[in-house]
Amino acid sequence: MISCLCVTQPQRVALATLAIGDFVRQTIAEAELVVLHDGGPEFDAQLRAVAALHAHASIRIESAQADLGLGALRNLSVQLARGEWICQWDDDDRYHPRRLELQFDALTAQQGDFCFLTDQLHWFPQQRELFWDDWRIDPYPLDFVQGTLFGRKAAMPEYPAVARGEDTEVVLRMMRAKRDIVRLRDQGWVYIYVYHGANVFPAHHHAAISQAKRYSGARLVAREGLLRQALGEYSPGIGPVTMPWDGGALSFP
Repeated sequence: MISCLCVTQPQRVALATLAIGDFVRQTIAEAELVVLHDGGPEFDAQLRAVAALHAHASIRIESAQADLGLGALRNLSVQLARGEWICQWDDDDRYHPRRLELQFDALTAQQGDFCFLTDQLHWFPQQRELFWDDWRIDPYPLDFVQGTLFGRKAAMPEYPAVARGEDTEVVLRMMRAKRDIVRLRDQGWVYIYVYHGANVFPAHHHAAISQAKRYSGARLVAREGLLRQALGEYSPGIGPVTMPWDGGALSFP
């Protein structure tokens, strides 16, 4: 079984609701979603009401004490996982129905410990803009999207006790332990990194990522058909959006 791990908080209930909906639509049935929060009884009841709308799915709402940091909450979510496999499922991002399927297939085919995407879609709802970012331009071995972690629970190192940047440190700990990391390339349409204005990192950080890493017009046009199909399979959708590049743009309804 795959345990998807979602850490959330009260001001993100609308975003978490979308993340829960994306989990329910995954093509792999043997999966659970562990939603961990430190928001108190009222927020707990809100999350349970959302989960009750999907009674056919395995969704667990778990609460933690209020003074834990993000790293500690992530560690607790790993401990709560019942599956052999774990998958980071951030509450403010979007996930295509085939996200678990593709990463699981890639990891098991190559018999690795962890799988990460090397690219992602990057959505700016206020600007109605979408980019396809390629992290392979970053120096090896950190040439992948660290927030797309999928791997063996038994091989998972602890997250550090920090407020942000915990993804990078846990990946470095994997590498120090010589874990086998599978890089899944050119499948970024299964994961949408969302800038909504209340992210851990500010607007200029997100803008700089897509400015430096976005696919060129030629690469986008070559994948236009695939992208149109994939975006149409998100529910609810993210359109209308444009995907700009130097000298042009694609538009999606």
